[in-house]
Formats: sequence, structure tokens, C-alpha cells
Amino acid sequence: MNLKNAIITVLFLVIFITSPAHAELEIVLDKLSPQPAEPGQDLAMSITLANEFSDIDDVRLTIVPDSPIILKNENDRTIYFGRIIKYGAKAETYLLHIDSHANSGTYEIKFEAHWSIDGQQREMNKTVNVMVRGVPQLLISNISITPELISPQDTFNVAFSVSNEGTGIARETQVTAATGGLPFVPVGSDTNIIKNIDPGESFRLDYRMLVKDKTEITSYSIPIRMDYKDENGKNISSQNLIGVKVLGRAKLSIANIKIDPQNPTKGDLVTLNMRIENSGTGDARSVKVILETPFKGSKTAFLGKIKPNDDAPGVFTFYAAESGDIPYSAKIEFEDDLGIHANTEVLNLTVQNANKSSMVPISMILVVIGASIFYLYRRKKM
Repeated sequence: MNLKNAIITVLFLVIFITSPAHAELEIVLDKLSPQPAEPGQDLAMSITLANEFSDIDDVRLTIVPDSPIILKNENDRTIYFGRIIKYGAKAETYLLHIDSHANSGTYEIKFEAHWSIDGQQREMNKTVNVMVRGVPQLLISNISITPELISPQDTFNVAFSVSNEGTGIARETQVTAATGGLPFVPVGSDTNIIKNIDPGESFRLDYRMLVKDKTEITSYSIPIRMDYKDENGKNISSQNLIGVKVLGRAKLSIANIKIDPQNPTKGDLVTLNMRIENSGTGDARSVKVILETPFKGSKTAFLGKIKPNDDAPGVFTFYAAESGDIPYSAKIEFEDDLGIHANTEVLNLTVQNANKSSMVPISMILVVIGASIFYLYRRKKM
């Protein structure tokens, strides 16, 4: 064979091998939706087998999805098409599911096609990449407020769990207790920063706050703002509210005491006027004052309600049956938003002896007479 014939032979073989008649069965991806897919979502995929060769037989197609992609109908794992004529095509749609615990990333779905032509077995493979991107969703739960009963000027602690109930990682998370416009002052930082929160992960956070003085007694909502990024760097913001109820705390004490007569003697009927003031932040209800004395008489006064910065009188009458420094006490019982309370103040009442009290004016008169005589005597000698 001369050189010219050899070149012609080689060219013929190249043309024969690369001609359309020897092209492989082609696997064409028609649809893959959604992309990217989220964990827990379904995934639809459409495939076409295109035959540009010649008639082929025993055509079958097997799908092998990578974990955690699940084929929803196992009967579709291997599909038999039988014969596909030249220039013919077969289409198939698959329904898949992304496992809810799937991590974000790229997964593969492999297709294996087998067929025969002229008694010879042929095969080809094709791989389709599936992108899985989770979407984070931050929520708060397990809220606790300590102490449970809060009044103006109190310091309290708010604690809660921040959990990622979504399917993607929350990055660069900032959790802020937004107290602007509220009667609460943060004690320390009002923002906590968490680098990453994986799906299903939870963090416990706490914030310490002070209730301002003269805060209105009512309920408030503290916004908890969460700013974070998803895995694509997109900014996400969400907000939850925590309810806080500020309660009134009454503070009762004796403002003043008036006694009639002012200097009682043994056997006198004594009237004691005791004013009870409320220097607290809430109403004092069902106020009652009980005197504990050795004397007989009215020892209980019912004052009802005393509002903040107000007072009310309690009037008692009794017979001073003994003389001397008589100790007694006043027990103040009341109720406010925080519960039932009782304060006791120890007091003292001086009761003079009737005989000694009568001697006082006589001795004073004698002193005055003596001073007058001495003064007149000095005048005469001058």
C-alpha cells in the first residue's frame, strides 16, 4: 500500500468512527427544580433519552441519587424502555425528596443507561449536580424572668433560648434586647453575638435590666431583634416579643402620731391619731392597723386603700390604766400587687401618775413665789 492509499484509509476510519451513526445514546437533563433546593423540600427532575444512532433494543435507565436525596417512588429506580428507534426519544420525570437533616452543599444524581445494538451491550453514565441550600429561621423559646414579681427600681434578668428551626446555618447572628422607649435600662450589654447557629442548634442567652423609677404600673413588651446572614450572605431580620409586667409595691409607715391629751395621766381616756403614709409605687389595699397595748379600748383601725404618696388616719381610743413608760406596737397589714404584707413598729407612751402630776403645778407655784420674795427683798435693800 502506497502512502496515498494509507492516508485515505486513515481518513475513512476517522470519519467512520466520528460519524453520527456511532454517536452514544444521549441523556439530556430537561428540568431540575427547585435549584438550589432546601432540606425537607421535594425535587422534580425530567430526563430525556435521545437516540441519534440506529435502532437500539433493551434500553433501561437506572437512577442512583446521592444521600441524602431520596427517590420517592422506588419503582422508578430502574425503568425499561425496550426499543428506541433511530432519532427517537424517551422522557421520564422523577420526584425526589431532600432529607430534612441534609447539610448545605452539592450532591450528585447519577444515571446509568444500558442498551444493546446488533447483539452488543452498550452503556453510558451521566451525573447531575444538585445544590442544597438551607434557609435559617431563628426563634426564641423557654423564656424566664427572674424575679417573677418586678416593681420600679428593681433589677431583673430576662433569659431565653435562641434556636435555629430552619434548614440552613445562621451566620454572624446578633440578638438585641431593644429597650429604646421602654422604662428599662440594660445593666451591661444589650446585644449578644453568635458566630454560627446550625440547624437544630440552640443557645441560651440572658440580659440584665433595671426598671426605672416612677415607671407606670402596667404591662410592657420587650422586642428581641435577631439580625443574621444565610449561607449566601443574605441579611435576614426577625423579631419576637417578651412580655414583662411591672407591679406596684406599696411601702407603708407611720407618718406621725398625735395624742390627746398630749401628756396623759393615769386614768385618762386617750385618743391616739396615727397617720399611715404610702411611700411606695403601688396601691396599698385592705390596710389595717392593730395596736398592741396593755390598755382596754379600740385597738383596730380599717383604712381601706392608700394610694402612692398619700396617707390615711387611724384613730384609737383607750384608757391609760397604768403610769410610766408604756411600750406598745402598731402592726400595719396590707395587700399590694406583690402579695400580703405586715409591718410592725415598736412605740412608747409616757403616762404620768395622777399624784405626781398634781404636785407639779404646786412646786412651780412655790418656785415662782420664792423668786418673787427674793426679788422684792433685793429691791428694798437697794
